[in-house]
Amino acid sequence: MEKFSDSLPLFTNDIENPEIQDSLKSLCQLQGDQVKILDWGNSRIAIPIEINIDLPSLGNFDDLDIREKEPVIFVFDLINYPVSAPRVYTDRLDFPKNNLAHLYVAVNNRPPAFCYVRGNADEWYANKRIEDLVIRISNWLRDGATGELTENGEQYEPLRLEGYSGSIIYDYDTLLTVVANKAAFEFGDKFSIVLFERPSNLGRYTYKFVRPITDKNALTTIKEVDEERKKDKEDVTRKKYYYGYVLWSEEDVIRREYEVNIPRSWDEFKLFCEYYHIKYKEFEKFITTYSKINEYIYFPVIIGIRRPSQLIGYSSNVEFINLRFKVTSSDIEQEKIVNNVPIDMLSHNQPLTKKLAGHISGLDKISDSKRNVIFGCGAIGSKMIMHLARSGQTNLTLIDPDYISPHNLVRHTLFGEDVGHNKAEALAEKIEKIYPYENTKIISGTSFKDGLIGQKETFEKYDWVLDFTASEAFFNRLSTLRNIDNNHVVSASISDFGNLGIMYKEGNNRNPRLDDLQVYLFSLAENDLNIRNWLKNEQASAHSNLTVHVGVGCNSETTVLSDHKISSHASYFSGVLQKEMSMMSAEGKIYLNRIIDSKDYRIETQVLNVKPFDMFQAVNNTNWEIRFKQGIVEQLTKEFTIAGKNETGGVFVGVCNYKTKTIHITGSIKAPLDSKGSTTQFVRGQNGLANEISAIEKSSGGQIGYVGEWHTHPDGPNCLSKQDMESVKKHKEECSNLQPPLPVFLSIITPTGIFPYVF
Repeated sequence: MEKFSDSLPLFTNDIENPEIQDSLKSLCQLQGDQVKILDWGNSRIAIPIEINIDLPSLGNFDDLDIREKEPVIFVFDLINYPVSAPRVYTDRLDFPKNNLAHLYVAVNNRPPAFCYVRGNADEWYANKRIEDLVIRISNWLRDGATGELTENGEQYEPLRLEGYSGSIIYDYDTLLTVVANKAAFEFGDKFSIVLFERPSNLGRYTYKFVRPITDKNALTTIKEVDEERKKDKEDVTRKKYYYGYVLWSEEDVIRREYEVNIPRSWDEFKLFCEYYHIKYKEFEKFITTYSKINEYIYFPVIIGIRRPSQLIGYSSNVEFINLRFKVTSSDIEQEKIVNNVPIDMLSHNQPLTKKLAGHISGLDKISDSKRNVIFGCGAIGSKMIMHLARSGQTNLTLIDPDYISPHNLVRHTLFGEDVGHNKAEALAEKIEKIYPYENTKIISGTSFKDGLIGQKETFEKYDWVLDFTASEAFFNRLSTLRNIDNNHVVSASISDFGNLGIMYKEGNNRNPRLDDLQVYLFSLAENDLNIRNWLKNEQASAHSNLTVHVGVGCNSETTVLSDHKISSHASYFSGVLQKEMSMMSAEGKIYLNRIIDSKDYRIETQVLNVKPFDMFQAVNNTNWEIRFKQGIVEQLTKEFTIAGKNETGGVFVGVCNYKTKTIHITGSIKAPLDSKGSTTQFVRGQNGLANEISAIEKSSGGQIGYVGEWHTHPDGPNCLSKQDMESVKKHKEECSNLQPPLPVFLSIITPTGIFPYVF
């Protein structure tokens, strides 16, 4: 029996790695004798041993020549072992390597190595011993003998390749159309040309598929390539185009065998082509006759081999072998390649598709068929957009009037080359590059190009409306828009000097809506210490309106706010949003992401469920809307019942917004003890009322305060009495002198219901 190990010299140096010494002792015990230590080269040693195989009693599958004792070679890395797992090779030169899957192709005149685990061998070996590896190789050879190496017997296991010098990116099914459907022009028998681009000179060689050359695009493609080559080599816009070549065999040439000797030179390539019945002479003539068609001496060549059944993980039986040729002018004479030019292997990568991105992200159940619109592409918005895009959701309309400034790069997903570009358009361009072979359906701009924001039909095409503008004016506008009643609406921002992320998700039928949710959050300050401290801090620092919105606060060069805090909030918001998109909740929700940046850096999240608000329009002015936090109307009704025939009343606290003409009621204070009520009138007292209102204002950082009055009419009428109107006149003068001024808000409660008035 001829063995490869017989050609290896003895290793004469000392082995200083103690882990290897221990493993060699174990191998000696398994073999019952001392093992040979041979020099594999490149700081590696080779240990030839024999492994016992439990062969099937009725004979090997397909009469494969796998024996009860198989010689193998264990190769150890002297420096990196045991982090680097041993490589294991067959030691038998006549081993049936062409009939077995899960063998790596032979390289550097070595025998083929066993692919003994799916995945990373180093990771597998991390918690294994050398004895475990011996058992694994024995099991591998037994599986080969029983025909069980391939998990799916109806499909073909592709070749196991390694030793790549670079990579090539193309969609398998797209290239298949060149071979199977003749989608490209054939320059010779079973020979076509496709265009590739090399995106960078840095790192490994990488070629990205651009398009096949067809009879329709040949002239325009040649012109495009020539124009790029005329550009100065230092021009950053210059594209490096390469013509690649595809060769394939006849339809009836089917090869089951695994040819583990991939060509590494021109002579080997010719033998390889002859074995697979691939006609290479017209290809040779073309590249030597039109040698200047490729400006570069390196170029990709793809060989299509037909297998007996569909490849595992692919849609057809055509297996592509990806090579890189190096041909210079000195290698060519009389339409022939006269030198034995070198050939390298390229690893194949599928281009990223939206479907694949969704699958990898575990979010493939979220439909991308409906369009979503995003307002605000700043720090938070850009990160949220990229989270969506990287999960395969690109059916987006991005809106932002702003442009990238240098200081934005501290907290934005874009980079230096985007400075001066519109934020929305630059993000759209980046997303299109992630999916170069697909229509992303992404739209971008500084404002709506498909209609004014207030028009009825503007939002009909959208499912989700997402606000990351951090603009209070836009928040108000979005809250009261009447043409998004059928949309899902979300708004997110950052407050508390970047330590608090807030995301509002409206309930069904926009109730609660964005402003309801914001006011509800403020109202919790009375009983929630975290919210109380947050609002007090904001009041102390701003002395004005509340939220330090991203885009207002953090768009400034002077704002101190790290990217990791922005990223923390965006990551949480994105997870929440993806969850909602896959399983929409009916209630309104407030999602809080709180960063505690003290001695220990911690992150806490909180989810608040908010029930619908009770809504009324002012009797005297339907432009004004009054929205009651749930439970308050029931409280008023209960007090009405307890008072019986006597009138009673109280004071409303909440938020009044002149811009949106909305009064939010978050609480009701019962009538003070000095109030007087009879069957015909109610006079509200004052004892302790000012202190109670002041306490509410203080706990909420000035966000919640006095907004109006209410009293009952047990026997009607369902309107203001003459005496009530006198009170309105008196309160009108008082409220107009407040800072900020308030409208007079007065509600009458009768057996029929609630009747609010706003003056």
